Amino acid sequence: MKRGDRERLDDVAEAIEAIRTHADNRTANERLRRDAILYNLVILGEAVKSLSDEARARRPEIPWRQISGLRDLLAHEYYRIDMREIEELLERDLGPLSTAVNALRRTKRATSKR
Repeated sequence: MKRGDRERLDDVAEAIEAIRTHADNRTANERLRRDAILYNLVILGEAVKSLSDEARARRPEIPWRQISGLRDLLAHEYYRIDMREIEELLERDLGPLSTAVNALRRTKRATSKR
């Protein structure tokens, strides 16, 4: 079964929510917290990789290629991960990505109801 943009956007939105939950949980075991954040970043990046060019073109302000690249770094060059940089990235980029993804999800819902 092939998943379309709508499902992939839902995956991104769910991963963002999970990342925020884990990032805010400062009482959790630090290793588990880190692993949960990184795992959801991999999911997010994989979902972004599968979005259509059309969907990505609707939000050109989002660095889609860099998001996919982060997924590759996390999966293949895990030893280079600097959690301070990840934390900065989350603070800086998660909000705009969430806004763009939610806008795309609304657009996809509207076009699928026609």
